[in-house]
This record gives sequence, structure tokens and C-alpha cells, in this order.
Amino acid sequence: MGTTRTRKKKTGDGNSRIVAIADAHLAAATCERLAILSRSWCRDSGIGHDDAHEVMLAAHRARMAAQEAENAETEEAAWAAARLAWAAVTTAREADARISEAIVDRLIDS
Repeated sequence: MGTTRTRKKKTGDGNSRIVAIADAHLAAATCERLAILSRSWCRDSGIGHDDAHEVMLAAHRARMAAQEAENAETEEAAWAAARLAWAAVTTAREADARISEAIVDRLIDS
């Protein structure tokens, strides 16, 4: 999987809310990419469908968190939503790793 853009950190000026929104959308895009790749691997290998479904659900949660960040009225709420989006990425990465492990195990057993 290709590298993702570097996450921006909180800034001291009034743009922190905008950075949080962008950060949440980066997390959602990362999750969406994982979902597409996981679905492809599962389709091609015929295993790991439950984990691929978990990645898809995580991508949905990340998109919802990004929307929540956009609708946030405060910087703190926007950053909280961004953290939720990145938590979904963590879940997606863990499920994707299980898919990879299952594929490797199948290849070793073949």
C-alpha cells in the first residue's frame, strides 16, 4: 500500500478547526483505500470476508467522523471527531492485517 500524506499537527492560531477537519478527511480517505484493497484481496483469495466487512464498517465510521468534524462548532469537538476517524483507521488496519495473515497462511499450507 502506498504511503499517505503526513498528518498536520494542531496549530496555535484559529485555523486549528480547519486542520482537524482536514485530518479527519485524511483518516476517512485512508480507511476508504484500505476498504477497497481489502475487498479486492478477499475477492481474489476467497477468504477473510468477515474482516473485509469490518474494514468497510470502519471506513463508514471514519466518513461519519469526518462529517462530524465538519459540523463541529468548536476546535475541541473537531479534534475529537478527528481522533474518532483515526481510531477507525486503526481498526481497519488491524482487520486488514488479519486478512493478510490468512492469505499468507493459505499460501504456506498450499
